[in-house]
Amino acid sequence: MKKLILLSLIFISCGIFQPSKFDKSSLEENILSVERDSLKFSEIINSKNQNKTLIHIYASYCPFSQKSLEEIGEFQKENKNIKYVFLSVDHSYFDWKRGVEDLPVKGEHYYLPRKGKGFLGRFLKLKEIPRFLVLNKEGEIKVFKSSKVSKIKESL
Repeated sequence: MKKLILLSLIFISCGIFQPSKFDKSSLEENILSVERDSLKFSEIINSKNQNKTLIHIYASYCPFSQKSLEEIGEFQKENKNIKYVFLSVDHSYFDWKRGVEDLPVKGEHYYLPRKGKGFLGRFLKLKEIPRFLVLNKEGEIKVFKSSKVSKIKESL
């Protein structure tokens, strides 16, 4: 009986963190636009959007991120009715800005200056890139953590 209880506790404690909405602190995180305007994350995701939103977190220097950007570029050709938000965690704003025009994707591009150490990064438990999130039309998180475009296709 004790073993059964112990096993149950282990399985329950290992549950996957899958929030349905962003917490207040993460929504207040300041993010930079290409023009270096400071915006709150809430302004980006709460814009009057009638479509689902795909958020892609990447770094332009990362080979895995570069491949995922190419895959998203192909994905965009077939899925134009989605809002695309790209959040970079490059080493610096200038490194990111230098390459943002050459990216094979279209959408809203922003730089996350505090990376995984800010409120948004901690909420996302941001340790790996690339990373994808999917929000529904109401702004609820439908896919919290995915590293593959193929898994995103299933949820859209």
